[in-house]
Amino acid sequence: MKWGAKGSLVGLTLLLSACGGGLAGTYEDSMGLTQLRFERGGVVVQSSDLAGVERQMRYEMDGDRIRMRHPDVEGAALVLTRVDENTLSGPMGVTYRRVGE
Repeated sequence: MKWGAKGSLVGLTLLLSACGGGLAGTYEDSMGLTQLRFERGGVVVQSSDLAGVERQMRYEMDGDRIRMRHPDVEGAALVLTRVDENTLSGPMGVTYRRVGE
């Protein structure tokens, strides 16, 4: 393999690595009470218009599992499962659907 082809292969690999592995967009529960806005860099913002609160958390993905770490309680986390690109499933049957980018 020549140097030009190697450089292209490395560049493509880095580009694909940067694009994958995270979530993007806003998901809302079926009752419209809570929204999860997934942002770049492993940040998720949980908000509730009803309660008037907003909390920024970190999240990590492991396959289809999404672990959202509570910022104030060491070791506390909410674990969701990605059902498909538009649906997340949480504890006690709570489902979140994508509502925006």
